[in-house]
Amino acid sequence: MHHTSQGMYKKDILAKSINLEVFKTTLGCLLIFFLLVIASRLVGYYEQAAEGSIDPSIIIPVIALRMPDFITLLIPLSFFLGVLITTSRLYGDNEIYAIFSGGKSLIDIIKYLLPQAFLFLVLTASLSLNIAPYTKAMSKELMASKSFSEKILSIRPNELTKIGNGNYIEAKTIQDGVLQDVMFMSGDIGSAALVFSKKLLISDSNNTSNIIFKDGIIYADVINPDKQVITRFGEFDYDLDTSSDSSKKARLNKVYDFEEKSNDANFQWNLSIPLTIINLLFLGIFVGKAKPRQGRFGGIIPGLFIYMLYISLLVASRESMMTGGFLSSFGLWWVHALFLLLSLLYLSKYYLNFEFNILSSNSISKRAIITVSIFILLMWLVA
Repeated sequence: MHHTSQGMYKKDILAKSINLEVFKTTLGCLLIFFLLVIASRLVGYYEQAAEGSIDPSIIIPVIALRMPDFITLLIPLSFFLGVLITTSRLYGDNEIYAIFSGGKSLIDIIKYLLPQAFLFLVLTASLSLNIAPYTKAMSKELMASKSFSEKILSIRPNELTKIGNGNYIEAKTIQDGVLQDVMFMSGDIGSAALVFSKKLLISDSNNTSNIIFKDGIIYADVINPDKQVITRFGEFDYDLDTSSDSSKKARLNKVYDFEEKSNDANFQWNLSIPLTIINLLFLGIFVGKAKPRQGRFGGIIPGLFIYMLYISLLVASRESMMTGGFLSSFGLWWVHALFLLLSLLYLSKYYLNFEFNILSSNSISKRAIITVSIFILLMWLVA
């Protein structure tokens, strides 16, 4: 009885120690990445403000509304790095062998970390499925309303001004927020349309990018006179596309500012982010294994490659679903299945003791290839 209680006490001490170290490392990584994302967003928004695309006064409120969205994707990465760094340190300092000599294994360490992984999974799922979509939509509405109205009202008389995506406006005078004697051009070079109207004003409806022309004429398809259509109107409502300019200038737009063309793809993406945590727990434990000559953090580079590949495949699959590509029928679930298979391979290697060193970074050449691959995947996500 005495030995049993003593074993349970050692087990509790070990579980608390490993969980505390992983939790502290996770919080440290989360804080660093969060500050980097915030700094990147601030730079991007202030660049847009300097160009007159958005109102500078909305930058801080928009950043605050986007925080749940930023944190959602950073939690799995931070937890993965927390597990990876802790495991590598245990190997590097030879503490893991003391754990093994006490009758414990890597599977026991995974069991110790499962409650913490479940806690992060529930938190990430709550943010990803409920809070982040709502606050992200609010930030888009705020940016659209402020940037659009400010842009319209800041138009100078007799000066051609770009509004939204491929739209240009020129007005002779502006009085009380109403543009007088307006010329509006819309469309690409192959199918441009011209609108001449006596007045233009911003709609009071919920659609903040809607403008209203009064008493004018439309010349459709002006590039092709044979197909040209001329229409006179008393009042004409037009919805401008104002979203694309700001999203193209944003950093990490493939991750944070993608176009939500498919509700199914968007739902699978929001659900996939928390689901990665379970796979990343297993991969962090097994990939973090470092040989004595590799140093304390020998598994970091292969681990980062696995994470970047995981996220990149999810992004590629989401974009395929939105465009109807060849991966669209599989959704995002095949990516999770692929990395679950990778986790099972590492698990089989551990139990059956067979060689599986495809991501081992022992040699300099292999380490260089993995590092270059990480850089390429990162550049693709940032672009």
